[in-house]
Amino acid sequence: MVEEKKPITPTLKSMKVGDVEAWPIERLDAVRISVGRVSAIKRREGWKFITRINGLSYEVTREA
Repeated sequence: MVEEKKPITPTLKSMKVGDVEAWPIERLDAVRISVGRVSAIKRREGWKFITRINGLSYEVTREA
């Protein structure tokens, strides 16, 4: 079974405050880079993300 990859940047940009999204740990580098990029672009609007490793998942929570 082939798992479809969830897009990173569009998913981050569509998150609301309190939303949590997770990606496989193998995509950690790509997700980390995208979180930094979206955070920088949306900084003026007050967007903030929290990231954490949870088992074999890399979780992103939109804090503000």
